[in-house]
Amino acid sequence: MFVKRANDLITMKRKLYPTEKSILRGSRAARPCAGGAKACIRKTRRFGQRAAVFVTAVAACFAAAFCCRTAAADITLAVIAPKAGEYAQSGKELFDGARLAVREINDNGGLNGEKLDMLTIDDRCDDRLAISTAEMLTLLKSKKVGLVVGPYCSNRFDEIAGIYERAKIFQIVPTTVAYNAGSAGKKGQILLLGTKAQMSGDFFQFYNRNFAGLKVGFVYNDKPEDGYSEVAKALYDEFRRFGKGELLKFYALNREQGGMYDLARTMEKDGINVAFVLGENDETVNFIRAAKDVQRSIILFTSKNMVSPDSLKRLGKDAEGLYVMTLPGLKDSLMFTENLVNLRLLGIEPEGLEVYSYVAVKLWGDLVRQVNGFAYEKLAKAANSAALREKWSEFLMHSGSIESSKYIIEMYQNGEFRQVY
Repeated sequence: MFVKRANDLITMKRKLYPTEKSILRGSRAARPCAGGAKACIRKTRRFGQRAAVFVTAVAACFAAAFCCRTAAADITLAVIAPKAGEYAQSGKELFDGARLAVREINDNGGLNGEKLDMLTIDDRCDDRLAISTAEMLTLLKSKKVGLVVGPYCSNRFDEIAGIYERAKIFQIVPTTVAYNAGSAGKKGQILLLGTKAQMSGDFFQFYNRNFAGLKVGFVYNDKPEDGYSEVAKALYDEFRRFGKGELLKFYALNREQGGMYDLARTMEKDGINVAFVLGENDETVNFIRAAKDVQRSIILFTSKNMVSPDSLKRLGKDAEGLYVMTLPGLKDSLMFTENLVNLRLLGIEPEGLEVYSYVAVKLWGDLVRQVNGFAYEKLAKAANSAALREKWSEFLMHSGSIESSKYIIEMYQNGEFRQVY
């Protein structure tokens, strides 16, 4: 059934988005084959195999989602986050927080008398799969999808948000590693705090208090699809706004180990004292090692989800004194102290991001009660109400502005992180 729906999706996508390149519709497939009929057959066969793999992946994603849902109910909400890979722990936290909120709502009679059903969907932090997931959700006829929580990953954020907007499915993004999320501003969509571009403001404030006058090197993976350039731009704007633009320099992260050492030596020659590094987990670890070997006194910052517990073990003494930026978690929110008990009753030990998906579901529940139903147009209008924004102001992103960010900074010392900002 799911493979058939995936094929239906591809057909529909070609009709709706004829100008969009898709994995199943690249320019290579459309060009005549060089080398004659046999070569053409071989290429077509290989292309079909790749297409089948992708379609199967989408179908498997949905099959797994329906296996991992709550008991059958009237209204479905879908939580989209990774279940494996680099961001798996963040995904688990988001699933756990939403699961708690759904349980509390259902235990109290549901929303307007209707119980909630929850799907957990693994998009693997893959842009193409995230888009196909969004389109697949719009095709579901047997389930009334009232809310999508997520996605956590995707640098094609605006495109995904547009799919939900056209399908009239309400979307709340609890926190995201998408760097351009603040620019979406779609109808029927609420963004909570947490885009990476926002961390620039908090980094600058901490730097200005503690390391003012030191030269800063922003080291980042410069692949356009990773979106780190959004952070670079926000950081540059912040330094320039306070007349300190000359203290900031940018460096592309070299993925080769030898290249990391060359980069670290170049930064030392440039007089860089503070380095803020954003890259994939392994390349972040490799750069930190190289930077510490070349310049022991260098002050290093990164995002907390770039350094897993395994990464800290690999870094050993090089992890000492490392600063990480992260969002405050459930343990840090006085508003949700009582929910720590409820989480633990579910066998969940809160780690950080549970609060954001919990808030996403509860906030949507508030909207449903406010408009006395699930009508998309009414919910979209109520999402901009002053009453809603006042009640949930601790968590709402205000037009994606840096000033609204509430990142915290922790320092790794003696085998543990402690908050310093």
